[in-house]
Amino acid sequence: MKNFIDNFNRVHDYLRISLTDKCNLNCLYYNPDNSTYVKLLKQDILTYDELLRLIKIFGNAGIRKIRFTGGEPLARKGVLNFFDDVNQLKDEFNFEIGITTNATLLNGNVNRLKEAGIARLNISLDSLQEEKFFNITKQDKLHSVLDAISEAKQLGFNPIKINSVVMRGINDDELIDFVEFAITNDLNIRFIEFMPFGNNDWNSNAFIGWQEMKSEIEEKFELLPVKTNSNSVAKDFSIKDYPGEVSFISSISDHFCCMCNRLRITASGILKLCLFTNSIDELNFKELLNNMSLNDEDITLLISDTLQFKKENHPPVKELLTYEKNQMLSIGG
Repeated sequence: MKNFIDNFNRVHDYLRISLTDKCNLNCLYYNPDNSTYVKLLKQDILTYDELLRLIKIFGNAGIRKIRFTGGEPLARKGVLNFFDDVNQLKDEFNFEIGITTNATLLNGNVNRLKEAGIARLNISLDSLQEEKFFNITKQDKLHSVLDAISEAKQLGFNPIKINSVVMRGINDDELIDFVEFAITNDLNIRFIEFMPFGNNDWNSNAFIGWQEMKSEIEEKFELLPVKTNSNSVAKDFSIKDYPGEVSFISSISDHFCCMCNRLRITASGILKLCLFTNSIDELNFKELLNNMSLNDEDITLLISDTLQFKKENHPPVKELLTYEKNQMLSIGG
């Protein structure tokens, strides 16, 4: 078995796959109304058969964790049957399956996901207030998300991770509310720094770093560091005397590039070496998988060779702001 190792000796055993670039929400930081992003056509997206072939290729190369994202992954037609097929491969290659979802389509499907082998459930939720939720997402779906979280808890998903992108002046006043929500429901709330992507109107005034968030929370709760694995992107803390966990993902103020073990495949089949790239040093799996002269071993070698172009660190914010093509909706969450 050939592992995917880059020039900095980082072993890549975690694959994130975007199943669609379509989403039923229009989040400020992800899919804003003013976005110039042009949605993919059906023929531009990797088919389920192509995805299953890729999963086998990566499985043979030592991938140990696969997370499906979007857009909103549950918005893709036939996705639950696809998860059943992936579940069959899970036993063969010994990887774990997770999904990141906005949970608006999760109600009634939670048990189905569990039966399909989904072990890890991450839910995006940026406000616990109805009006603010609507202002951020342009949809009145907060109760659907909260009901889905409750259903997932009842069916035994553990841990359930709640991803909240924190933006100053928009939802940073809800930090304590989210911690209390995590305590009440025994969840892991993960506060994510606002990251710059093409056309998401990032600006330094809206940015709030993880240490400032932590300081505010510690005015009410004592946070105790939790030891995590070396490839964790989050700084994890337990809450003294309470259930639940608080985590911070500090992609901008304190990056974790030296520990990166992730590769990404966009819905259109582009291999992304890093979340923050500008459409260079990429492979097009849509083309490669339909090249009859290439077998799986050939594609594995191409992935390994391309990985050697991965940078040691992602670029600084000033440079990221110039990346017009680096749009989160096209990359996958």
